[in-house]
Amino acid sequence: MPTRFFRHVFCCAVLALSNLAAAQAASLLPIGPIDARVVWQERSLSACRSEQSPTAPDVCLLRTMQRSGARPQAIAAARMLVKANKAGFISAWRPLGKAALATVTYPFRANTNEGTLLIGSDGAAIDVDEGSVREEDRATPAWRAFAAAHPDSVPFAPGDFVGSTATDDGGQRLLFSTPLMTCHACAEDGALLIAYTLDKAGIVRERQLLTIK
Repeated sequence: MPTRFFRHVFCCAVLALSNLAAAQAASLLPIGPIDARVVWQERSLSACRSEQSPTAPDVCLLRTMQRSGARPQAIAAARMLVKANKAGFISAWRPLGKAALATVTYPFRANTNEGTLLIGSDGAAIDVDEGSVREEDRATPAWRAFAAAHPDSVPFAPGDFVGSTATDDGGQRLLFSTPLMTCHACAEDGALLIAYTLDKAGIVRERQLLTIK
């Protein structure tokens, strides 16, 4: 076959991998290595929500955490969330083998006040709710069929952790379900079932839309 054919195939493969990496990077939060010490048990933040507050809500949140004796790790995680324009704090921690799930509370949002971060053993924090439906998902037959039947239905965070399975190479696959609805008060039209695959070291290597149930 002509050399230009192989070049074309190679370039397409590189572009596909680059797009996948870019989509994955979009959901990464630069929180850094963290553990259960990042959890903060919320104190009253009513003053931070007040229009009379002399400081912005995110600044007020960090000051409240400091004054309440929050651990340095909890404050550092909240700072990184603020830096990512996701003002909030980690309110719960759930170990999952070599990985963990961190529940994020967003106290100043009108809707969807909780989110889920998947924390790999390398400390990378993946927001499982950010961009729940990605470009590669929209190209699948499952999404096309669902979108044709429910054109106004969208994902509503947070995604629920629904189970884990072992992989043949010693890693694990974590499954998350995110409801699809047309509004908060509406009945569910379906749910995304997303799988994150971790290698045996606990590092997230792949994300895949399995089905819409």
